[in-house]
Amino acid sequence: MNPEPLLLIIAPIADGSDWQDLLRSKAASEQISINSAKFDQLEMLEVIVDGMPFLLSRFTASETRQRCETGRFERLFTDLPTANDSAIGIAPRDILSNAMHLPAINQRILMLGKWIGKSLAATSAAWVPSSRLTGFSYFAETVSEYLAGGPLPILFQIAFSDSGKGYFETRGLHYFSGQEIRLSAPADYSVSDIATRMVRIIDDIASHGKIDVPSQARGMIAGEILIFSPSNDHARLDITIENRSDDFHQVPT
Repeated sequence: MNPEPLLLIIAPIADGSDWQDLLRSKAASEQISINSAKFDQLEMLEVIVDGMPFLLSRFTASETRQRCETGRFERLFTDLPTANDSAIGIAPRDILSNAMHLPAINQRILMLGKWIGKSLAATSAAWVPSSRLTGFSYFAETVSEYLAGGPLPILFQIAFSDSGKGYFETRGLHYFSGQEIRLSAPADYSVSDIATRMVRIIDDIASHGKIDVPSQARGMIAGEILIFSPSNDHARLDITIENRSDDFHQVPT
């Protein structure tokens, strides 16, 4: 059974076009190896990047629309795919299944997606774990920054939003750490205040792993305390922000 793709690159690929030949013609200059013999006569390719194998799968225009129009993805700087758009799905091969969350694997998935997108004139990209669909230009820009040593593209790979139940929650962090966050803050914290803290907490957990024991930590300003309460299975982390100072101060810029 082939793995489900983590990344979808959406481009105007006509049904019946030889997208495989186009990628083969561009692969040598990018030091990317393509093994098409393994999936002869199928809309699939095995691609080797720095010795790591990935599976590319072609989805037809109708399959792409079905995946994107069911409310599965939250759009960010983009519209829904058009009737002419198809998707190329990217998934690590089974040999990488236990290491998918590691930076080396994540970087190569995103690098491969950027290369495919530029080769096929992509219009958008979707990260399945976070259910985020974004314009390809934004995707390519944030991936380039990440590959150059910048931060994880959190807005694309890890979504967070107001649940409407008194806390903010993440979607997609589990891919990197096996854990999602529910964060509650004092009523006088603005959405901007909460977002600033969420981004820093997400980056820390994505980089260093889940928090699996109840604990506390200093916050971003004097008197601010973060209280961490993991669930019994560690799949969810409840974080409560308490501000024990007399006055609330914004985070210095």
